[in-house]
Amino acid sequence: MKAFIVKCVLAVCITFCCLFYLDMMYEQKVDTGMAEVNVFNFVPHDIQVANVGSSHGQCAFNWEALEKERGYATFNFALTSQSFQYDHALIDMHKDDFTDGSILFIPVSYFSFNEEATDPADQEAISVRYYRILSPKYNPDYSLYKDLVTVRFPILSAGEKIFELFKPPVIFPSLSENRKNVLYAAEAGADVSSDSAKAAGEVSADSSNEVRAGSSGEVSADSSGVSSTAEGSTPEEIYGAETVQEFEARGLARYQRHFENKTEYFEEDKKQYLIDLITLCKENNITPVLITTPFTVYYNQYVPADFLYEFYTVVNDIALTYGVSYYDYSHDERFQTNLKYFGDADHLNSDGAVYFTNLLTEEVAELKAYLETH
Repeated sequence: MKAFIVKCVLAVCITFCCLFYLDMMYEQKVDTGMAEVNVFNFVPHDIQVANVGSSHGQCAFNWEALEKERGYATFNFALTSQSFQYDHALIDMHKDDFTDGSILFIPVSYFSFNEEATDPADQEAISVRYYRILSPKYNPDYSLYKDLVTVRFPILSAGEKIFELFKPPVIFPSLSENRKNVLYAAEAGADVSSDSAKAAGEVSADSSNEVRAGSSGEVSADSSGVSSTAEGSTPEEIYGAETVQEFEARGLARYQRHFENKTEYFEEDKKQYLIDLITLCKENNITPVLITTPFTVYYNQYVPADFLYEFYTVVNDIALTYGVSYYDYSHDERFQTNLKYFGDADHLNSDGAVYFTNLLTEEVAELKAYLETH
């Protein structure tokens, strides 16, 4: 009997060792979609400036200058298609890593009050990644079974991908490259190269469309709905007709992803998640700042006026009720047709992120005051 028990224990140990080995090989050779969450292994202590958000926040904020040149502790908590619910979960888990009076930017996008990803496969992929970065206590979707078969031992749910074990290792793209162009399967045929926009030349403009708490959210444009990029010039003349056509196609694809096949754009539970996040920040002496990041006119042109009216009504009501500021850069003329700052129709590229973040240090009263006193 004793020998049988020993054999059983040895068999279990050997099985687990083989499973661990195969799992390591599998993760080295298969793109499991987890590369972008690796940065969460390096969340700093004593965070002073940070942001949450979806891919709009992921691409729009570049805190490198504040961190490396001025010594501030910063972090970008944003991930593709991240909802207010997971924004809240991440900050709740890391609330003790923030210093008193720190600043947290909370991006509010057109899809923030509903589900950006409506495909079940996309939703499952989004849910799974949080098993890597949230402890079970803070994960609102936690399941022990999902934890084991998709995160701890992803080879158990590999399916046909198991054959990837016999292929060479995957070379994963860097996080910095991922930030330049956030791609979605639904838009695979409408890719836009950020390099073509960069090569188009330098353009300047000097008007801002900032919206503070309590403002109407209205924006201005010329009769065509397209603000001029430079005096006497059109985007086609500056960037070329082909580039503009690519941005127009991408803008339509992004609009379709965010607006079509949805019956409700402003769901009450999504509003509550934002309110809960604001409340969490205030309870932990973190200053929340609501913000909408810059978009191109080629995305904005499809968004109905009645939607925008309700969107700004909802955001400004929350901002006023809970005493936070809201800054709207969605129609800012420094960005709308300045394609050199965009990776696609609604995501800033790396140059745009640097420019935008620098603007925030001068134009966002809460951030400017914090930087002047710390």
